[in-house]
Amino acid sequence: MKKILIAGGTGFVGKHLVSFLAKQGYFVHVLTRKSMDHPSENIQFFQWNIERQYIDKKAFDGVDTIINLTGANIAEKKWTKKRKKEIIDSRIQSIDLLYQYVSENHFEINTFISSAAVGIYGAVTTDKIYWETSEMGSDFLASVCKIWEAAAMKFQDLGARTVILRKGVIMGKEGGMVQKLTPLAKRGINVSLGSGKQYVPWMDLRDLVRLYALILSNQRFCGVYNAVATEQITMNDLSQTLLKSFGKKSFLPNVPAFIIRLLYGEMAVMLLEGSKVSNQKLKSDGFSFEFDTIEKSLLG
Repeated sequence: MKKILIAGGTGFVGKHLVSFLAKQGYFVHVLTRKSMDHPSENIQFFQWNIERQYIDKKAFDGVDTIINLTGANIAEKKWTKKRKKEIIDSRIQSIDLLYQYVSENHFEINTFISSAAVGIYGAVTTDKIYWETSEMGSDFLASVCKIWEAAAMKFQDLGARTVILRKGVIMGKEGGMVQKLTPLAKRGINVSLGSGKQYVPWMDLRDLVRLYALILSNQRFCGVYNAVATEQITMNDLSQTLLKSFGKKSFLPNVPAFIIRLLYGEMAVMLLEGSKVSNQKLKSDGFSFEFDTIEKSLLG
């Protein structure tokens, strides 16, 4: 089976993807800054250091596919000037370093799969449905996504099939938004923010790792895709379903928008705004969802 190099393979999505692909029979090389990771039969860890511009070249041995999952958590801290720089640098510098090593050492990479976000369409709440060809936004998150995607697309210059997944919120019990909201929902607290009418483009983690596996095996996938489920949910829908998953109901009001703005500053737009995003291109190219409704995802 193929050898795959994964950058960012120790995060929420990365851990699940590495495990899933190894079980599928792939040999997975994982880039890590830590030295405590232990290899298994199908998984090996290799050192890299973006600040020092270093990657262990052995990580590329026999590899013809790179999956890039790197990037500082956008929702972890307030978007100060320093944090904005970290958000951008953590995405661009990692891709640039991978590109540098592949191009300078003439490694034969056939496929490069990178991440992006539906935030590229801008932080707005409308009934408009955004497609991959839709106009992009002009706010901070949209600008990050544009630079992010442009960096990834350089791999096309090396002859690599380049796939970019514009992800929505990834739903999984062991990380991301669900993990953050679970302690409140378990206590019967309403976790909806602002009006609650903002849409939340999302995808179940189990479907996401299946999507990566399909992209690896099917050369038809190329270019940019919205990695989102079909069901268009609002923040209110998400809150009610999460409460239901713990057998709870809440009659508390939504957290007011002004409090979210006070707490998170500019980053609040990411929590208070959101639009519908189409996944028709994914489905047209052959991907079928197993968890296509929020109830299947959270209650299944």
